[in-house]
Amino acid sequence: MDIDEIETPYLSEEVHLAKITPLRVIWAMFKLTSWQNFAHHPTCSVYKNHYFNLGRIKLCVGCTSLYSMLGGFLIAFFSAYDFFLNNAIILPIVYCAGIIALGLHLLLHPKNKWFKALFRGILGLAIGAYISIIVLGPTWWIRLILGLLIPVELVLFTIVRGKRANLELCETCPLHIAEPPCDPMKNTEIKAAKINQMIDSQIDNLKKYTAESKKKKEEELEVSSEKEIEENSEE
Repeated sequence: MDIDEIETPYLSEEVHLAKITPLRVIWAMFKLTSWQNFAHHPTCSVYKNHYFNLGRIKLCVGCTSLYSMLGGFLIAFFSAYDFFLNNAIILPIVYCAGIIALGLHLLLHPKNKWFKALFRGILGLAIGAYISIIVLGPTWWIRLILGLLIPVELVLFTIVRGKRANLELCETCPLHIAEPPCDPMKNTEIKAAKINQMIDSQIDNLKKYTAESKKKKEEELEVSSEKEIEENSEE
């Protein structure tokens, strides 16, 4: 991909706030850091297949697909508990399908967001099935063992996926070695620091204004007191 074709918000360090108010500052900070909290990937054109666009909010394809399917499966399970109890074989089948989907995802590395959503969605169903298996476990110790395996599985998934998976495309992006280089994390930190500086400046100005107003009021009271004393002495 050519540099000219890349659309990114991380080259400019400018921060624009028409007016510094609590709500405007909160909204500015939310927009600035939302890619870390919701998109989980930089919201530039390089990562366009890694997030969904919902107006100004961008959501991670993987997490959105996984958690929505996980939540949907658990709702279905508890809503039709007797059905799953009588057809429990469905649960390990769904779980195995999720493991296969995870393997295919790691093997194929699909670029299209909808294929990514499909594989992660199936994985979400598998996690829901695993939790359902725990609920239906015949004895408490089986449920305990299966429950203790969840953190282990999460750690293994994190290791396989890699710590910098959400920023891996930055390493091969032309803007990464451009001048100035595109660094989403650093750019976000700089902008957040500038917003904090604006807030500090506003607070300092407010303190200064309060101190000046207090001093002016004290001077006015002093002058008024002196006039009153002069008037009383003349009488």
